[in-house]
Amino acid sequence: MDISVNTESQRLLTAHRGIPSKAPENTLSGIRLAAQLGARWVELDTQLSKDRIPVVMHDETLDRTTNGSGLLREKTLDELRMLDTGEWYKPEYSGELFPILEEVLEECKKLDLTLNLELKLYPASEPVALVERVIELLQENEFPLDKLLLSSFSREALVRCRELVPQVRRGFISDKADFGLNNVLKEVAPYSIHLDHRILTPEMARDIKGTGTVLAIWTMNEPEKVESFFDMGVDNIITDVIDQFK
Repeated sequence: MDISVNTESQRLLTAHRGIPSKAPENTLSGIRLAAQLGARWVELDTQLSKDRIPVVMHDETLDRTTNGSGLLREKTLDELRMLDTGEWYKPEYSGELFPILEEVLEECKKLDLTLNLELKLYPASEPVALVERVIELLQENEFPLDKLLLSSFSREALVRCRELVPQVRRGFISDKADFGLNNVLKEVAPYSIHLDHRILTPEMARDIKGTGTVLAIWTMNEPEKVESFFDMGVDNIITDVIDQFK
């Protein structure tokens, strides 16, 4: 698995979890609609089911975005596939199946989307197990690595990614200003650093960009501020409302 040189220009926009302003998040419908509305990058979340199948969902529990309840990690894939992931959002999305990562990879390939796949981990999660299962699936799927970025808050997960597939781009996510830039650079060797846009300062942007690392921000939903962030040095803006940006 060799990665091609990424020739895309910077100043990019990424559709956060699809387009949750118009469709249920982390669903195939949301991915398709985001692409229809002009997205070329999409950010999605993956976790493991009880039987260790990579599925696509953000929350630790099922309550907010499905008609089920309880912890995702305590449900098998068969149990998850019985849930509706669209009716909570709007009746027109009733019947939306709980997506598995395999389906999402196929959809991204079909739509020619670059995928920022967040390895979503919670206190009881197993970082190494998630990384190994996701990478196994990526290899089986022959997903194009120049269309892939693996991101996470977990340094342990990203270090394992670096060990197993060093050629795949890695993105370190933080909601803290004092995340330890030098240590992250040494341990993770990230392609990009993804910060909560509310904590970013010009000084932080300068320090990150000075290392040659790509800078992304999340979740910025105010189009009138886009130029100020790009001027600060931000390369990629992750947003819920990609259709509102020119």
